[in-house]
Amino acid sequence: MALIMSAGPALADGREQLVRSYVDRIVVNSLDEPDRHQAYFTESQLLNDFSGDFVDAYADALKASRKRGDPIVFETDPMTGDSNRCPIGKTGVIDRTRSDTPDMLDVTMDLPSCDGDPARSIRLMFVLEKDGSHRIDDVRRFMGEGNWFSLKAWLERQVRP
Repeated sequence: MALIMSAGPALADGREQLVRSYVDRIVVNSLDEPDRHQAYFTESQLLNDFSGDFVDAYADALKASRKRGDPIVFETDPMTGDSNRCPIGKTGVIDRTRSDTPDMLDVTMDLPSCDGDPARSIRLMFVLEKDGSHRIDDVRRFMGEGNWFSLKAWLERQVRP
């Protein structure tokens, strides 16, 4: 008789799998090998992996960027904010969800010293819709001293003149 161990909530319901798929993309994109680049926001990803509010913010920012004549929406990696494309080493995902919070998965990524910069870590918080749909509603990047950069809020600000 086989013994089946139950995984924690994040493993059992797909939240961690979704977030890890984006962490894997971030790691590949950090290698700065254009022929291996993996997009974060394809049509399929936007329709399946992101909340309606996030998709609306992305679409509005894209339209505003086009009206301004900007050739791109993001000048740096939208997830990490890194413009140097330094390779990422060790990664970790921890479920920080509590009953009184949105579904939140905390991601840490270690970067070795690169381009004269010292070794450092990047911390992201993937905020998922609480309705069980496992869709990303926001990606927040820790900026230090309790400050977080919200990708969704940044997209929403791009529409303002």
